[in-house]
Amino acid sequence: MVRAIGLDIVDTARICRGIEKYGDRFVRRILGADELRLFASRVDKAQFLAGRFAAKEAAIKALADFLPTRPPYHAIQVLNANGGQPSYVFTPEIAKVLKHLTCMVSITHEKSVAAAMAVFSDAEGR
Repeated sequence: MVRAIGLDIVDTARICRGIEKYGDRFVRRILGADELRLFASRVDKAQFLAGRFAAKEAAIKALADFLPTRPPYHAIQVLNANGGQPSYVFTPEIAKVLKHLTCMVSITHEKSVAAAMAVFSDAEGR
């Protein structure tokens, strides 16, 4: 059974401005360690960061009823499986709270925007 959904859309130009104005500090506020390694090798840095930001915002919106406080962005990582599909990787503290849930995410990019949807369902309902 679906327990929560979240949706977010991000203007890539807004992310570009953040990178230009705050540089590495801005990027590190959003990305976790594994994502930072991926980010470093990307040519499309703003688009990549916009997609990750949207995915994290979508998860945070969906998880508001499950988590006692809003987590920092870097506590939620979005990594890709071998086939390319994104998936959430949470810090151990968050994962412990969400152990009864299955987490799915989809990210899309189109020219000047990135969007993401997060779906959380009962783990038994796979």
